[in-house]
Amino acid sequence: MAGVLLRTAGGTLLYVAFLWFVRIDDWRVAGMMLTFPMLNGMALVSARENADASGQSMVPIVTLNGVMCFLFALALAWSEAARTHPLVITLVAAVLWICVYVVLEKTNAIVPVRAWVAYVAAWTIACLALTVWLWPACSTAVAPSPIRAEGLSGVMESWVRILLFAGSLLLVFGFAHVYRNAHAAVGRLGALPVVPLFGLYTVGSVLAADPAAAAKLETMRSLVPIGWLFALIFAVALAAYVASASRQQPAAIKHLAVLVLGWGMCLGAIVASAKLAPFVAGCATQ
Repeated sequence: MAGVLLRTAGGTLLYVAFLWFVRIDDWRVAGMMLTFPMLNGMALVSARENADASGQSMVPIVTLNGVMCFLFALALAWSEAARTHPLVITLVAAVLWICVYVVLEKTNAIVPVRAWVAYVAAWTIACLALTVWLWPACSTAVAPSPIRAEGLSGVMESWVRILLFAGSLLLVFGFAHVYRNAHAAVGRLGALPVVPLFGLYTVGSVLAADPAAAAKLETMRSLVPIGWLFALIFAVALAAYVASASRQQPAAIKHLAVLVLGWGMCLGAIVASAKLAPFVAGCATQ
């Protein structure tokens, strides 16, 4: 059990370091960061040679999370009632997520490794089409403004998020320690959306009395599907790499280096998308 606690502490420190270095001042980036694959990545790396087995069951949950975050953000942007009662919509989203999760768990739903490329390709088309179809009018976009600070301030204001992340990580590592061969269940737990749900609730609460809330939330939700798509690509690519590399007995530090590199690439893709999308949409001044 000491190993579980040490890995949880190490993973939480990585998350704190991420919060320390990453500043968010673009609502589009904030929307894409909802599904950033921090927990997913740590769960897959810890699975080692069983990462593909865990990844098969993780992918449907990652998909569920993307749908939930998009619909949640859409409700906040389009419904004044949702913005007025953020706790209610958060509880509704959590209950619906649990209901779908139970079904996926009971049916042991997976996306087989051999279908990953086709699955990602299909969702790439769907996410791009959805983003283009629901792209907000250029006039509704809001100027960049501080959303989350970096450094010590960013860490201190995110203390609840850090505790939720640590709790999720402890659950995943603890379950994997007790049930060593339950790779599918570990994969599903590795995609728990506790932090994204709290993030959406926080945004809804903070903007509840903001007269510009609708515009900010409309801008935020515009690229949520693209951020989720990056998370999906990250999950399948990392799972395939870790499973293959672990069978050749590489050092654990190499897995960690690849994980951090993957996070960096994912973050870079998010920032680049937030900068390029308005130009592609013809909103060159946004």
